[in-house]
Amino acid sequence: MTRASRFLTGLTALLCWEEAAFAGDAADFDAKLSDALGQYRDAYAHSAPPLAETKTAAEALAAFAQTWKSLTERWAAQAPPQFSEDADFARELDDIAQVTAQAQAQAKGGALEQAHATLGEVRALLAEMRRRNGLHGFADEMDAFDDRLAEITDDPFEDEHFSPEQTQQLLEQAAVLAYLGERIEKQSPSSLADDTNFLSMAEELNRQVAALKWLALAGQRAPVLAALKDMRAQFNRFWLLYGA
Repeated sequence: MTRASRFLTGLTALLCWEEAAFAGDAADFDAKLSDALGQYRDAYAHSAPPLAETKTAAEALAAFAQTWKSLTERWAAQAPPQFSEDADFARELDDIAQVTAQAQAQAKGGALEQAHATLGEVRALLAEMRRRNGLHGFADEMDAFDDRLAEITDDPFEDEHFSPEQTQQLLEQAAVLAYLGERIEKQSPSSLADDTNFLSMAEELNRQVAALKWLALAGQRAPVLAALKDMRAQFNRFWLLYGA
């Protein structure tokens, strides 16, 4: 083997090693983040109705805080590859830790509703981190569906029957939910491709959205409010398992 050949072979091996290390670091961070977010979902879900339970929320909060501390200690000094260009990465890790500590103090003091609202800031910080780094995907679609569903309140539907304007408003909101429901399925990570529970829950959510359209056209208040209640319960279960 010539000197040039040995050089190219060595260079190729080095590049392959660096690529493998890059992929390994990215996967390692994603795995630890996934663990942390599972604990975060538990804390978030159990700090508000219908699952509100102080002890469960406090335990999930403590677990999330500990996992986030471990993640921060590992990655604050040198961000994982997918965030290597983000100058605010370390600061945002610390911001999330501080928000979590605030939520813990609120939950410990019995202010579970406040703790839930505070924990919502974590989701916003993570969404902003993804946006800065061009990582828009499944988690953002889940957040968008949740936000849009929360915008549909009982306030406009005080009468037993809807006005044409109220019907049109609800149809427009349902159309957005239908679009976001499709996006959730399309943007879902490959790890969920064969998850029959995920697929079943996503299909049920989209079925509920389609049913909402027909109920809106019927224009009666009670069935629409019942459908929205069921959809929120379904999405809460869905987000608890698969949200971010």
